[in-house]
Amino acid sequence: MEKSSRCSSALKDTCEANKTSLWKIRTVLTEKCEGWIYFDNNSDVENYILKNLNEKINKVKREPIYIKIDDYDMGCQHKVILGYYHKSDKYYLGKKYWRMQELDVGDEVGFFYDPIAKNVCVSVLKQAKP
Repeated sequence: MEKSSRCSSALKDTCEANKTSLWKIRTVLTEKCEGWIYFDNNSDVENYILKNLNEKINKVKREPIYIKIDDYDMGCQHKVILGYYHKSDKYYLGKKYWRMQELDVGDEVGFFYDPIAKNVCVSVLKQAKP
């Protein structure tokens, strides 16, 4: 019995570590989402998304692009805008992703690039309000 308990505990720890490492980009919303999510860290977007999509940083900074995004929570895919807002010096994901209207202040959203599907994946990792 004790051995089984340790295996279960080790498996649980491994699953938690994978969950943490999977979502390379994490954003906690600081204001109500009006259809846009601004990323906190430009280098994360450039290293984990743009590089994998083979998109040129200068191209995205000049003009927004459309990308496919897989919603892990809802099990569906959307075509969304990925762009750069010069005034705030931040990348954003926006408007076409309808689920953003459901997000609230304090919610944590995670993103990563799936090399098999060749898409960006998104999930609400923590909700501020249950």
